[in-house]
Amino acid sequence: MTPFGVAPVNGRSLDLELLDPGVARLVRLFRHPGGEWAAPPQRFRNLRVDPPPGHKSAFAVLYIADTLPTVAMECRVLAADDRDRYTWSEELARQYKVVRYEHDRPMIMLPIDGPNRVTLGLDGATRQFSGYEPYQRVAHQMHRQYGKVVHGLSWESFHRNQPGRIYALWHGHKRTVGLRIASAAPYGTLIDDAEWQDFLARHPAVDRMRTP
Repeated sequence: MTPFGVAPVNGRSLDLELLDPGVARLVRLFRHPGGEWAAPPQRFRNLRVDPPPGHKSAFAVLYIADTLPTVAMECRVLAADDRDRYTWSEELARQYKVVRYEHDRPMIMLPIDGPNRVTLGLDGATRQFSGYEPYQRVAHQMHRQYGKVVHGLSWESFHRNQPGRIYALWHGHKRTVGLRIASAAPYGTLIDDAEWQDFLARHPAVDRMRTP
């Protein structure tokens, strides 16, 4: 075992995901100035595959996805209950801005789901009741082992009905993959975004939740 609690894995046991340029328009929601591009301060690196406690300076992650509903669910703008009834928050949709990206070179991502889940020790029995800690320890180890050749981690959304795929691109590889912002500044809010409005129009059963 390593000092971080994750045993090094044999790379021959892992699947990779290759994302060619032009296949998907990647998208992100953000609220804080600079959040569309700059690495977050270390104290805010607390999401699923950010570095574990004590190692926050190791790397930073740019969380993006291949569909707008996916990032809306990640940011709790869009929500589904246990009966698959969907709602969206008007308040949050006014707070978040939308930014889209393109990349000029292939992205090599290491999935933490699918066949890799068991190999990485992220099966249900191992990570049960542990929050993000198992994912963060695995992310740290994968960055140490493969961070020079792999560009980040990927997985199918953990939210109900899995509305899309998430790509956790390591900030150090933005230049490697030729990532660039495809949206024009100043970035618009989600509530005014044409794609979001089209999504709501096509799914009238998604109820709007207003702040009392």
